Amino acid sequence: MSAAGTRFRTNPVRWLAARGRSTPHVLRADKLRDAGNPAAAARAYEAALKVDPGRTNLKVQCGNMHKDAGAIDAALHWYESALADRPDDADIHLQAGHALKLAGRRTEALAAYRRVLALDPANRNASWELVQAGDEGEQMRGIAAQMTGHGLETMLSLSAEVAAMRRKLDEIAAALPDVASLAAFPAKAYRHFREIFDVPSPASLERPADLPHLTVVADAAGLDAAALHRLLASVVGQSAMRWRAVLFDVEPSLLVAVERLARADDRLEAAPAASEGAGGTAVLDLVQETGTDAVLFLPRSAAMHRHCLAWLAAAFAGSAADVLTFDEEWVVPGETEPSSFEARGGLDPEMLLQENGWGEAIAVRKTTLGAFDLARREGRRLPEPSDLLLSALRAGASFGHTPYPLVVYEGDGNARDAVRRKALAEHRQAVERHLRLCDLGRQVILSEGADGGPLHLEWRAGSPHAAITVIVPTRDNAEDCAVFVDSLFVKASDPDGLQILIVDNATTARSDLVGLDALAARKGVRVSRDDGPFNWSHINNLAAATSDTPILVFANDDMRMLSSGWDERLRGLLARENVGAVGAKLLYPDETVQHAGVLFGWKGSVIHDGLFEARDAAGPSGRWIKTRRASAVTGAFMAVRRDDFLALGGFDAAGLPIGYSDIDLCLRLHASGRDILWTPDVTLLHYESKSRGLDHLDTERAERSRRERALIESRWGAEVFSRDPTISPIWIDATLPYRLISFPAPQRALDFVRLTSRASRAETESARSTAACE
Repeated sequence: MSAAGTRFRTNPVRWLAARGRSTPHVLRADKLRDAGNPAAAARAYEAALKVDPGRTNLKVQCGNMHKDAGAIDAALHWYESALADRPDDADIHLQAGHALKLAGRRTEALAAYRRVLALDPANRNASWELVQAGDEGEQMRGIAAQMTGHGLETMLSLSAEVAAMRRKLDEIAAALPDVASLAAFPAKAYRHFREIFDVPSPASLERPADLPHLTVVADAAGLDAAALHRLLASVVGQSAMRWRAVLFDVEPSLLVAVERLARADDRLEAAPAASEGAGGTAVLDLVQETGTDAVLFLPRSAAMHRHCLAWLAAAFAGSAADVLTFDEEWVVPGETEPSSFEARGGLDPEMLLQENGWGEAIAVRKTTLGAFDLARREGRRLPEPSDLLLSALRAGASFGHTPYPLVVYEGDGNARDAVRRKALAEHRQAVERHLRLCDLGRQVILSEGADGGPLHLEWRAGSPHAAITVIVPTRDNAEDCAVFVDSLFVKASDPDGLQILIVDNATTARSDLVGLDALAARKGVRVSRDDGPFNWSHINNLAAATSDTPILVFANDDMRMLSSGWDERLRGLLARENVGAVGAKLLYPDETVQHAGVLFGWKGSVIHDGLFEARDAAGPSGRWIKTRRASAVTGAFMAVRRDDFLALGGFDAAGLPIGYSDIDLCLRLHASGRDILWTPDVTLLHYESKSRGLDHLDTERAERSRRERALIESRWGAEVFSRDPTISPIWIDATLPYRLISFPAPQRALDFVRLTSRASRAETESARSTAACE
């Protein structure tokens, strides 16, 4: 207890007198609180505390009122004072955690919630906050708790009922997206998830009576008896009826295993060993000669899920995809249930050039396969997967992705890593061939990735010394602005090619005005003045109009550049005609990720990809360490060509003065046939919204943000923001991305196949993608 509180408690007369004098203030404060006037209530509680400083409950109320009024620092002061009285009060720690969360101090907020659970393990509010924040430890603890005392069975029974309700009442479920979390599992609990949930059959989908006929071409070279029988069991156990399977290069001593089954099922056969120098010719010739509609190339050691061919047939029948990719899972030898998985999004040509993150099992329509210019490699029976995918890109094929694990491999984490590293060597050969056939060899510098990671591509600038203007709005933040400007020049390959245009939006502090004058005196820096109300879009539009460089970068003032040669990276990427905007990797001060592109469709809205992940985390399919396409990138650091920006009319200063104007510009660039790229090759430290504050703590700003959201939805359609082709629907949006999983319903899965195939078709038809050799 505080010293003042102790003095009052040890003197009963003074304590009673103080309590009497404080009572009118407390009654008035309670009345103001109940009337919805938290700021006035906070002042009344403070008046009561001046008279009676030992009342811990009033300190908590005072903190609550300041928090509700948006005065977070004052709220934290009173919570800290209350905790000095009662350090083991879980509820005070909980309220402090909420205030820290509102202030954007995430690490401290999570620590407060963990302290709550240490004091009160059954506290559901703190547990839910951690789950919502993507805390894997709390998510796993929740699963473990559910598995105790038949809790798991109860939860799963409820989940089954909820799943049935969702199928029948889609509209209600759309209004209550967090219901999905009831049937969701933490990604790290995949083994438990698969013990209970299986890939659903596509039987419920509306499909043509005559489904496509598929031929499975399986590489059986080097398989031992156990692996061969596992493959055979997966073939003959297919739920689909129209298929043929050909196993190549079966060990002579094991041919009898195939022949034994082929006696009962003539859809199965083993192909003879390859003749010397034949390479993959015999396989492709066999496929062309059959009456099949599509072919599945099944790599060595892979086995199929029992609904694999049924789903491929349904996906081909229900979409315009020429090529189908899908997810995969891995089972540790000796175990029955898979323990890990790879959930992929739609195929991205940018990522494909760095690594084949879509697996070695690939399905292709027979009519499309004939247009592929595949490499003929000595001794290889099946096409090399990377070469197959890149050939499909060159042929203008469309790619759909089926969001289920349709193949399974044996191996632990070390085995997975070994397979990936081995594949990278063959992948590089395929990429080099692709660049050569596309006449891009002189435009790209190809190098090995760090520590056996993905290949690294550096695109050469068409104009190596193209000037860049960095536009930086600022207000009363000259010190941080100077740090940012210094970092831009220090880290640039060509500092003389940089122009920094600082737009001072009504700075009043004398020290900041002096700092801006000092910046204006520097070579390559210009400072302009804008005294009107803050309108981010208008300020940047005016600055762009007064610039004359071919490249513009829009940037916040509260950052620090970390990447050497960042300017050369931007010049190279924007030298490509198909690229409309480039975004950067932004880190919080604790070096967790703040921005790795923008995801659409998360809780029906947008969210930063990679949010709060470790700086060097790879992410699903390595998406946070590879240059890739994104639905949008943040205007906190966005590079564009000036001609493109002006041709589109710049940012929407009237309709979207602050928020969503960066999203809107990205959508307009994409509609004009341009790709939006995000790259980790340009990384900055970002002290988010330091100059402007936080919108949700200001009533007018919050209302303006809601209006901007409504406007952009009416402009582009809510459907645009409801899903993203780069992220698999296996990920549940009840918390942060990539934390919870649940198999999507069959119709939603087929919709994702259509979404991804439409997206890839539109990119091909734009005839702009250098990565796709257009």
